[in-house]
Amino acid sequence: MVTCGYLPYAIANRVCRRGNGIYGLGATATPKDATALAVDLAASGVSWCARLRPSVPDEVDEALGDMGLFAEDEALLMATSLTPLDFARHEPRGLALRTCRAEDGLAIATVLGAAFGARPSNAAKLLDPAHLACEGVQWHLGQVDSVPVTCAMSVVAGDAVGIFAVGTIPEARGRGYASSVTSRALIHGFASGARFGVLTASPDVQGVYERLGFSVMERWRRLVPSL
Repeated sequence: MVTCGYLPYAIANRVCRRGNGIYGLGATATPKDATALAVDLAASGVSWCARLRPSVPDEVDEALGDMGLFAEDEALLMATSLTPLDFARHEPRGLALRTCRAEDGLAIATVLGAAFGARPSNAAKLLDPAHLACEGVQWHLGQVDSVPVTCAMSVVAGDAVGIFAVGTIPEARGRGYASSVTSRALIHGFASGARFGVLTASPDVQGVYERLGFSVMERWRRLVPSL
């Protein structure tokens, strides 16, 4: 089981592993473990959801259901071992991409708010200097005429680079910006030593990531708290 703020990617391999805003429960976790974690997250002040791998026992689903969580949709765990070598050639005209600097926090928060309806408290946690100082964490920002339009976060851990929070402001969608910033994040991760990339995505954007070389590895059930 994986629970998270609103980030689109997570892998959990032991009970109550915490990092980068993600809390995970491993294969031996009980319904009591799941509900205790859900209580903590409900009190955290950030948006959150539960993502359940296919192997999660029904008892965990039932326990979370008793707390008011309900199945909203599914999340796709996707992975690639391909490096997008021709990234620059396919960069959309007018899009300027860069790895983020310290002063880019407001620009990233603006994109996150427009793309996801992210609460300021969510963006603040993701852009906290202590978080950004963690080894392997890097934000990537795309601008058009100096206006922030797209962003993504990469986290390198061992052989993997996880791609998080890929977002584009609504008025700039459909122009390939999300694909480009994802490619930039992948290139950065591979240059930092990663051998494969992973992310989670909703089914409606599956094709976008497949065109970047990603394949579906698992389909996770996504539960959200009742309002």
